[in-house]
Amino acid sequence: MKHLFFTAAILFLISFTAYTQSSVWKVEGNDTEFYIGGSIHILRNQDYPLPDEFFEAYENSDILTTELDMREMNNPQNAMKMQQKLMFQDGKTLSSVLSENVYNKLDSVGKTLGLNIKMMDKFKPSMVIITLTFQSLQKLGVTSQGVDAHFTDKATRDEKSLLFLETFDEQLGFIESMGEGNEDEFVLYSIEDIKNNEDEFIDMIEDWKSGRQELILDQMKDFKQNYPDIYETLLVKRNNNWMSHLEDYLKTPEVEFVIVGAAHLVGSDGVLNKLKQKGFKVSQL
Repeated sequence: MKHLFFTAAILFLISFTAYTQSSVWKVEGNDTEFYIGGSIHILRNQDYPLPDEFFEAYENSDILTTELDMREMNNPQNAMKMQQKLMFQDGKTLSSVLSENVYNKLDSVGKTLGLNIKMMDKFKPSMVIITLTFQSLQKLGVTSQGVDAHFTDKATRDEKSLLFLETFDEQLGFIESMGEGNEDEFVLYSIEDIKNNEDEFIDMIEDWKSGRQELILDQMKDFKQNYPDIYETLLVKRNNNWMSHLEDYLKTPEVEFVIVGAAHLVGSDGVLNKLKQKGFKVSQL
């Protein structure tokens, strides 16, 4: 289960003690409140309808906040920008930044998924892993429509106000930098992640629906220990950046419903713990 963290992080994703709990929390302070939910960024059709607590938080809120404007993902200009950013521009190639052994392992995984790695030699490892991961999850019926996209569509139809914690360019920058400087380790870890997708993604969905945290906490501990630089970039820095926004939400009468990847919520570096340390009341729905 530990390797599934990369599936989550790479696909703009991740999971979440009893069955009476959920992956949604209420945060209270300064005589106001907001809700925060842990998102799985990609889901299968059978994972709908979403847990009731998400709709409870949505109905009780005035504003929907997501990591970035999900509508930007469908902007053709951003698709071109993403492709350009995740391609080598300095003469390097995928085969030149990976050792022969790791490249061959990646090529083998690509073949099992029907993809020719040699055709992706101009792309950085992060883009190749994104492609392979999504290809493997598609076999499980996974689509690109996850929790945050679902509620963004709903909020747009309902004409509910929208706020965002990051810009598209900021999040693209985090993705672009994944594995930089330790490409072999990044790819090897991701390969194990992809191999375990079929069994572990389904388990992750069930944990998320019921609000269980033990498995993701184990993943985070392993990830922090083995890849501290990537952990710091993808989680800690972003969590710290978001805290000023979250604290501001507790200074206004409006109620926000914040949806972020569930990996950002748990553990000592998670947003929930940081909010508690600030003296705010955090309760799980």
